[in-house]
Amino acid sequence: MKITSIARWAGLTVGIGLALAALAGARVSTGTHEVPAHVSLVAESSVQLGVTPVGRELLSERLLLPGRQPVSGRVELSNYTGGKLVVRPRLRSLRGELPAGLRILITAGGKKLYTGSLNDQRAALSFRARARKSLRFRISAPKSAAREVQGRVIELSIRWATGKAGS
Repeated sequence: MKITSIARWAGLTVGIGLALAALAGARVSTGTHEVPAHVSLVAESSVQLGVTPVGRELLSERLLLPGRQPVSGRVELSNYTGGKLVVRPRLRSLRGELPAGLRILITAGGKKLYTGSLNDQRAALSFRARARKSLRFRISAPKSAAREVQGRVIELSIRWATGKAGS
C-alpha cells in the first residue's frame, strides 16, 4: 500500500514537472495588435450569363489587414445570348452596410474596369455574342480605414446587371 501511494505521488510530480516545462518552452508571439477583417465574396447566377463559380467563395485568401496585401478572386463569365451585352457587376453586402473604407479593383484580361470605393462601383464590360471573359476582383483597405474594417465579417455578393450594347 505504501509503494502504491509513493508511485502516485511520483507520477503526479513528474506530470506537473512536464506540464511546467512545456509551458515554459512554449512561446506566444507578441503579435501585431491588428485584427484582420474576414472577407467573403460569392457570385450570383444570371439568366443571360454563365457564371463560374456560382454561389461559391471566390477569394483565395479571406483575411484582410488594412494597409497590407489585398484579397482577390476571379470569376468566369459567358454571354449566353446571341447579341452584344454590357455587363455591370454590382456588389452588395449580405450583412449590414458596406464599410466605406474598402476599395476594389476590377480587371478583365489585364484591363482595368474600375478602381475605387465599393459603394460607388461603376464597372462595365462589353461582351460579344457567345464570348467568355474572366473578371478579377481585388479588395483592399487603406491603413486609414483600420478602425472601420478591423475585426469585421464582411460578406459580399456580386449581382450582374445586363443590357444590350449601345442602349
